[in-house]
Amino acid sequence: GDEVQSMAKLFAAYASCEDPQQRLRNRCAAQLLEAAARSIEGGVAEPKALLVDVGSGMGRDVGAWRAQADAAGLGADRLDIVGVELLAALNEKAAVEHPSCRFVTGDVAALPLDDSTVDGVHCSRLLIHSPDAAKAIDEMVRVLRPGGFGVFEEGDYGTNACLTGDVRTATVCRAVSDATMGKLANPHAARVAYTLLLARDDVESVVLESDSFCILDMESMDPGLNHMQKNLEGLVAAGTITQEDADYYRERVRNAPHVGEPIIAAVMFKISFKKKQIREVANSA
Repeated sequence: GDEVQSMAKLFAAYASCEDPQQRLRNRCAAQLLEAAARSIEGGVAEPKALLVDVGSGMGRDVGAWRAQADAAGLGADRLDIVGVELLAALNEKAAVEHPSCRFVTGDVAALPLDDSTVDGVHCSRLLIHSPDAAKAIDEMVRVLRPGGFGVFEEGDYGTNACLTGDVRTATVCRAVSDATMGKLANPHAARVAYTLLLARDDVESVVLESDSFCILDMESMDPGLNHMQKNLEGLVAAGTITQEDADYYRERVRNAPHVGEPIIAAVMFKISFKKKQIREVANSA
């Protein structure tokens, strides 16, 4: 439908621009491939290792993993890479873009995977949309093999900042941020995920890392500022800002690459962990 087409266009725009989160993605990919190689070398992965990206969208991450794995000698005969996505239409598009990966339709709250079959599980900007983060994490831990590796890339909207010396711009930017937070199921996903993992007795080596970035050219990620325009229209309709405020803010954002502000500063977090071996879980009980 229209929602899927809109999301597809947004994903395509992201794919065509420099991803400010790329450093974090690269570190996650390296650790996931290391986990797969470890399972293969240890004889744990039979008949082959399995990496899973939950909320895979149009397959950007799994496609990158496949290319890196092939280059390292971990071909499809030794490593299976699967994307799990709720929207079947996105899976269809992803399968065309990345034919050497598999894509299945499924919900993070009920993953279509057997217990203890996955060597590495990953999600990016998924838990921020999950109404039940605990259930989502339950599912991702469930499918991991004992000793398997998990990693989440998530944000916390409490860390976002609009860097500007213009009070009017800052006020509208805060209104946009507050409205976005109100629409998200889990706007503090990184903190929530970290605390939930620390409280579990079936995982270990829980590590929280951060990676900050700034966006000056919003149109590089939102062509035509169409997504931002919809948010501004909603704020005007709600009476939160005036139409004049919206027009002023849009022009300020459009001119930012030329004048140096406003700058959107944000932090993404990488939360990684390992699933305990069965004997370790039993000993800690």
